[in-house]
Amino acid sequence: MTRQKLTLLIVLSILLSFLAVPAGAIQEDRDNEKIPVLINFKGKTNAELVQAYGGNIKHEYTIVPAIATELPQKAIDALSKNPNIAFIEPDGQAQILADEVPWGITRINAVTVQSEGFTGTSIKVAVLDTGIDYNHPDLKANYLGGYDFVNKDNDPMDDHSHGTHVAGTVAAASNGIGVLGAAPQAGLYAVKVADSSGYCSYSNIIAGINWAVDNNADIVTMSLGGTSSSSTLKSACDNAYSTGVVIVGAAGNSGGAVIYPAAYSSVIAVSAVDSTNTRTSWSCYGLEVEFAAPGVSIRSTMPGGLYGSKSGTSMATPHVTGAVALLLSTDVAGTSYDANKNDKWDPAEVRSRFQNTATDLGATGKDNYYGYGLVDAYAAVTGLNIAPATDDTSTEVDAPVEDDTSSTDTEPEVAPTTPTEIAMFVGSLTATKEYSTRGKNTFGGAMATVKIVDQNGKAVSGVTISGSWSGLTSASVSGTTDSNGIVKFTSSQVKNPSGTFTFKVTGAACGGYVYDAAQNVCSTVSVSY
Repeated sequence: MTRQKLTLLIVLSILLSFLAVPAGAIQEDRDNEKIPVLINFKGKTNAELVQAYGGNIKHEYTIVPAIATELPQKAIDALSKNPNIAFIEPDGQAQILADEVPWGITRINAVTVQSEGFTGTSIKVAVLDTGIDYNHPDLKANYLGGYDFVNKDNDPMDDHSHGTHVAGTVAAASNGIGVLGAAPQAGLYAVKVADSSGYCSYSNIIAGINWAVDNNADIVTMSLGGTSSSSTLKSACDNAYSTGVVIVGAAGNSGGAVIYPAAYSSVIAVSAVDSTNTRTSWSCYGLEVEFAAPGVSIRSTMPGGLYGSKSGTSMATPHVTGAVALLLSTDVAGTSYDANKNDKWDPAEVRSRFQNTATDLGATGKDNYYGYGLVDAYAAVTGLNIAPATDDTSTEVDAPVEDDTSSTDTEPEVAPTTPTEIAMFVGSLTATKEYSTRGKNTFGGAMATVKIVDQNGKAVSGVTISGSWSGLTSASVSGTTDSNGIVKFTSSQVKNPSGTFTFKVTGAACGGYVYDAAQNVCSTVSVSY
């Protein structure tokens, strides 16, 4: 037998060995292939039951009675007949939306709001995305921690860029470098639900929402989504909304129907406009669209301390998120928007305020392309007869723009405003440390308390105080003294602080008074960690 014939026989025998694999074995492999699913229970979840059918528990939720797992089709069929299970649905796939990112901050009038002293202080925003570069110089001061549901650890570092970009539009710090976010003193939770390629499962999104609620987030922002609806995801959004969390989502970039979760009624769906306030051709549309925001060539933070531009409804969404943070940092108590009289902004009240103050675009009234129109942060925040909220919820101050309070409401010990100018100055200036603990991390900041008195030692109300923070954080702030002549300013918090927070009074103004800085007890105060 020649060498060529021997080689041919060997090749043929190998091929025949492959062909000899039983068809049943192939079918068995297919039957045992595990499928990602979301199992919804009628009552309490039962992880042991799922494990008994060979399922590995990926997530067991508390916000909805559901478990994310992977199971063979036979196990799914069997479990579907269990009387304790409501339904089983596929674990859908979502992905981040964008590609190219902020003239938008000016367009929504966020800078004007900031100049009035509203900066998102104490508001916690959960960014469900690819993570955040929490070491970025424009983001680290506002970083509050987070979780990585992709790698299942406490290090939600961004390995894509999308989440860092979104976070910068929401809350890049006012620190003299880089870009400025819409709410530069809002806190940022990095909730990593999407991987380095930008894809994520619905189960991870639900887990992210669950984490945000458990960690007392005020806002959940999601610049991601998928085309298939999920009853479990909808319930998670609805339940988070019912707890008081405002949820904002990207409408989508396909130019078609609004994607999920933005399409759910509990989520504020955002479409994108260009610099001419015209909806982009790729922005999704439909009845679900609630507002429009800038989404073309938006410049923001990028991993590694860098900056770059992106476009998409993903970029429009954080503009609305930042505007919501600004509104939440105001006091709704006593206004017509506090419908249930609980002295705090509820999601429905937030939506109502923005709907009534948005700049109408397109067809008159609400339409499928712009919703109620372009979000206007300044119009939403002003005209409520309120001032920037501080950690001292008992402090009540006048609106930055209008003052309709009667002089008869002034307490006797407060110096009245008269046509004759009276000297006023800082009668006291103190600062205290402000702590918070999240998981294993300690965050610290400071609160400065300023009291203005006149030349007779009487407290002066209605004084607009300008000031600045320096040291471990940097920001320019302003506020108005209350009936006791007092206004308080809270710095942004820093993770494991080591150094000094310094507050300086830079100016004071009030009708009928002249500010005499030379008489200030002091103009600068510091606390050290």
